[in-house]
Amino acid sequence: MITVYSDENFQAIHAQKKKILGVFWGITLFYIAFCLGWLVYYTCLPYKDPMQALPKACVFVASALYVIFLFPFMGIKYSRVRRYYKMMYYLSEGIKNEEINYFLCFEEKDLQKDYVDVISCVFTTWNKKKNEWMEREVYFDLEKEKPDFEQGDLVKYVVQSNFIVQYEIVKKHAIEFEYEDEEDGEDENEAPSEETQDTRENEEINQEN
Repeated sequence: MITVYSDENFQAIHAQKKKILGVFWGITLFYIAFCLGWLVYYTCLPYKDPMQALPKACVFVASALYVIFLFPFMGIKYSRVRRYYKMMYYLSEGIKNEEINYFLCFEEKDLQKDYVDVISCVFTTWNKKKNEWMEREVYFDLEKEKPDFEQGDLVKYVVQSNFIVQYEIVKKHAIEFEYEDEEDGEDENEAPSEETQDTRENEEINQEN
């Protein structure tokens, strides 16, 4: 099976998180030292000295630059990296489930799962209790190369927190979907043919044996 996330990926995002924090603390300590230096200079000036405006102006400008740096760097970049790191940590430690279903389509829309940009992978699965085909939606990380799934492929995949972490195309174009037009301009429905259902039942019997 193809593994989506490796140990190297986790180590790389961990190193990136540490690097961002290192830059943040370095700039923050420099900012604090800069302000303290001007504070000491200000307290050493005589009363109503004309140079009192200089430290105030320098601290004001430094504070404005620090806030401008802080918002995009920590509020956007670090926040995104931290969430991605958190997601990968849970994927490496959480309980995983293996499934095998027929691929239907990708749904490329503005989706986020645990604040991570994802693409929706829609599969069809046979529900024995309801005796009908149902859709199964799982997510794939947009930072990774999109899998070569095509409609009708039989795919075995491993999910954790509804993220695909491993996958394997068992059979290409294992089934074909039928599209039927409904009257009164209603939306199109899609369903595997009777042969497809028989194929599915036979595969389930083979797996049980």
